[in-house]
Amino acid sequence: MKPSPPRRKVPFLMGSAPGPETVINGRPCVYFGGTGYFGLHGYPAVIRAGMAAFRHGTHSATTRSGFGNNSALLDVEKKLAAFFGTAEAVYYPSGYLNGLFLAQGHARAFDVAFVDEAAHYCLRDGVAAAGKRAAGYKHLDPADLGRKLKSVLKKGERPAVLTDGVFPTFGEIAPLPGLIEEIKPYGGILCLDDAHGVGILGERGRGTLEHFGLAPSAKVAMAGTLSKAFGGHGGFIPGSASLVRRIRAEVGAYAGSTPTPTPIAAASAKGIDLVASHPEWRAALRANVRRAKAGMKKLGLAMNDTPVPIIAWTLGPAAEMARVQKALFRRGIAVAYLNYAGAPAGGVLRATIFSTHTPAHIDRLIAELGRVL
Repeated sequence: MKPSPPRRKVPFLMGSAPGPETVINGRPCVYFGGTGYFGLHGYPAVIRAGMAAFRHGTHSATTRSGFGNNSALLDVEKKLAAFFGTAEAVYYPSGYLNGLFLAQGHARAFDVAFVDEAAHYCLRDGVAAAGKRAAGYKHLDPADLGRKLKSVLKKGERPAVLTDGVFPTFGEIAPLPGLIEEIKPYGGILCLDDAHGVGILGERGRGTLEHFGLAPSAKVAMAGTLSKAFGGHGGFIPGSASLVRRIRAEVGAYAGSTPTPTPIAAASAKGIDLVASHPEWRAALRANVRRAKAGMKKLGLAMNDTPVPIIAWTLGPAAEMARVQKALFRRGIAVAYLNYAGAPAGGVLRATIFSTHTPAHIDRLIAELGRVL
């Protein structure tokens, strides 16, 4: 009998659903990692909805271009369209596919893609999959975009600007009005990956577009994910009926992939219902963000004043940041140390704030961080 292969060692092993208090490496801790902004990934109603849908099997075992549709998938799309105030929505297996669906779904509308230099990797991957030329512009800099448009575009070429709505490492909000103004003379389009903005920003949680008083249109497209604020999984694009028809007909990843597992789709639909019916959760989240950022400023750390629940900071060399993360974890506080899209060399420390964190949780984070700095 062959011996079992050794279990792969990982630095952190989650032993419970993510929430304000989570079990990691077998010990409870106050959790400031991940993106469970409303604590829905372990929410009883979300779990029950997923479990009930198992009666339909794990998934449809075929693509949505044939027999692969079911009521759970269609329910997600119906609820997404209602949530974002659009005619329709298309739902697909992963938010990482946002770049691909945006670029391929709008491939007829642009010739050259201009991508924020700190944008998520999926946007560059999407442009490459669409076979389009690409250029970068300086992070959060509409003026530099304007200069690049003039220098890169040939006569008659149309641009597409691809950017995150909320950037995942430092939580900055993209300057959408300025970007839109720069592409107007060229008949360009804006393609927005709003994975971290949807559910969070705007009066109704419609994301970065609503934050700026905008909405999806023929010249402004957005994609999001259900895996963060909504406690589910999968990517989506809300938009016009014609856009959704085109995506379903022309994007190979829609026609050729197995759809989201049915229980996850049902859980995601319940998450949409909950976020739509609990605007007070956004108010609680914003209050927690204000409290956390104020505490960080008292420690001498630079913070912006946006309502985005992503708080990131650097502390000298990588070894020092790794030390701080480990010291906090020993004290029962879990924050991320990561080198992600837009991070400087050496990475950043990042704390994610949830609506379900209590003032005591946040005050403990600040106090323990002050002790280990």
